[in-house]
Amino acid sequence: MRKILLSAALVALCASPAFSHGGQFKGSGDAGAGGAGNSGVAAPPTNPGGAAAPGPGAPASGGAGLPGSGTGGRAVRGQSGRKATTGGAQQDFGPNYEAWEFWWENNKDRYLGLKERLVDNNSASGSLGALSGRGRKSGGASSRRPTEDQIMNEVLPALSNLLRTEDNRDIIDSSILALARSVPEAGQAEVLDLAMPLMKHAELSVQTSAAISLGVLESADAVDTLTGLMTDSQAGRKVIGGGEVPQLVRAFGALGLGLVNDARSVKALMDVIEKLPDSERDTKVCAIVALGLMDNEGVTEAHEFLVTKLQDRRLDAVIQSYIPTSLAKMRNSSMAIGVEPILESFTDRDTDNYVRQSCAIALGRLSNMSNMDVVDALIDFVAEGKDAQTRHFALISLGKIASRDTEPAAHAEAHEKVAKFLHNEITKPSRKTNAPWAGLAGALYARGEEFEGSEAEIETINRLKKAYKDESNPSYKAGFAVALGLLKSREMAPDIHRDFLDSNDNDFRGYAAIALGLIGHTDAANDLRGIVQNKNIPPTFRLQVATSLGLMSDEDAIQVLISSLETATTLGVSSAVAKALGLIGDQSAIGSLLEIAKDGRKNDITRAFAAVAVGIVAERSDLPFNAMISEDNNYRARIPAIDEILDIL
Repeated sequence: MRKILLSAALVALCASPAFSHGGQFKGSGDAGAGGAGNSGVAAPPTNPGGAAAPGPGAPASGGAGLPGSGTGGRAVRGQSGRKATTGGAQQDFGPNYEAWEFWWENNKDRYLGLKERLVDNNSASGSLGALSGRGRKSGGASSRRPTEDQIMNEVLPALSNLLRTEDNRDIIDSSILALARSVPEAGQAEVLDLAMPLMKHAELSVQTSAAISLGVLESADAVDTLTGLMTDSQAGRKVIGGGEVPQLVRAFGALGLGLVNDARSVKALMDVIEKLPDSERDTKVCAIVALGLMDNEGVTEAHEFLVTKLQDRRLDAVIQSYIPTSLAKMRNSSMAIGVEPILESFTDRDTDNYVRQSCAIALGRLSNMSNMDVVDALIDFVAEGKDAQTRHFALISLGKIASRDTEPAAHAEAHEKVAKFLHNEITKPSRKTNAPWAGLAGALYARGEEFEGSEAEIETINRLKKAYKDESNPSYKAGFAVALGLLKSREMAPDIHRDFLDSNDNDFRGYAAIALGLIGHTDAANDLRGIVQNKNIPPTFRLQVATSLGLMSDEDAIQVLISSLETATTLGVSSAVAKALGLIGDQSAIGSLLEIAKDGRKNDITRAFAAVAVGIVAERSDLPFNAMISEDNNYRARIPAIDEILDIL
């Protein structure tokens, strides 16, 4: 879907030579979805603010380009009338890019767990489905999530008919992806048949939607097609109707192979990484990310290959920065490689900052409290390291490592060291910018299963209370509020509610609303519902408030949101409401959303976003399909294709 800048102020910020992909993280006011990826054309329908976009006060796009970054020219297909980028990573835009909000927007899906709230069962939180986002938990009779029968008998026929009868590209983009993310195995063949002709469509946005849909569908029957697209083979060119496969379609072909998770793809992905020149960053990076999504018999070979590439000094640093996180995400990665190669790269003085940042993230996934070398290295970098983003990622990783320990008594000394360090960084930070990050890290630590009611949890909450009450910076205060929300600090809910009502800062208010939802402070529901109904509030703020209502399981919010979608007149409002309905995920919304999508009297954007919402509501997995990519992603090393995939609603 075309990404439209909604705010004149945002356009003004982009007056400098711009990269085309932008957007704002949710909570930055009236954020528009940003620009496009390669060839000036965007991927499928996007968030009101992209997860990878600049933070408060930073331009949505801009700054001088790196070598190889285009700033103009018309696209062959689907031109959106905006400047294009032909490759290269995006530069950073100053200290605001280091704000904690970026990390939260990339990682929040797992902590919100909205769809899990719709199922009343005893599924173990440590199951593979819960950890990976793959597969739906078995819902009991009390589940309010859409059933397979509802998807097969209502969603599949309605959206299939739209694909056969509509010619608006936004509706086509939305419908094919919605089907790909929702249909069960029994409907895969039909969706595959619908997607293949779209690969020859004249609009690049439709081609990219179809390409990523082949991966989201998770059908092994799509492997050969995706491989052909990724490699720009004769077979791949035939799929698109002739000519070179566009770069964004190639990149999405690689990501699609990772989503399908077929062992046959491992060698093809490694060949692309090995043989393509570094100038083709998008496809190489997406191939690396795809290997990180793998959970099959090919991962051992893939591990060994990526470790070798991590040690290759000739490899472009931006491309290389995706290797540590991919190694950490691959199944059984810790058993296959341990942490040594990543720790070595993290502590090497000559390691590029992008790579070191990714190593800090990866160590948080791979290590444990018995490995004091890792714990000490992370603490030392927070204390003495020069790169602020690495320090912040290191704080989060310390919290994650400690939270997973199932035998804290056996590592009491290590826990004491980590807890004391995080607590000090919350209330007496060595650098002021560390404070909200330490607050979130402390919350992640204390919410671990072994620490409920523990001294560590009590002390963390006390530190966060003090930090919240003493803080005047609205961004930092919001970070402490979210941390208190993660720990379900009911005692602080009235304070956060009062500040939510009194503040004029919508950035703070949005995250305060999330905190109230996480705590389950239903006393705020009427206030929140009234804000959602207000037609004049910024879309991103609306999304956060609606998400809060979803966290409270407020069923009245569903009809309020549907009514808002029916009367929406802007892309931002439609996007925010569709995302909110999808996040809440209640089956009762399906019928109304399908009626909106089918209603030719309504504007095309509203119909398209109704289809988007259907796809998110009916998604097979507990988490959005792109959550596996956004989670523990080093968003500082920006690649247009990854930006595109993370901006898809």
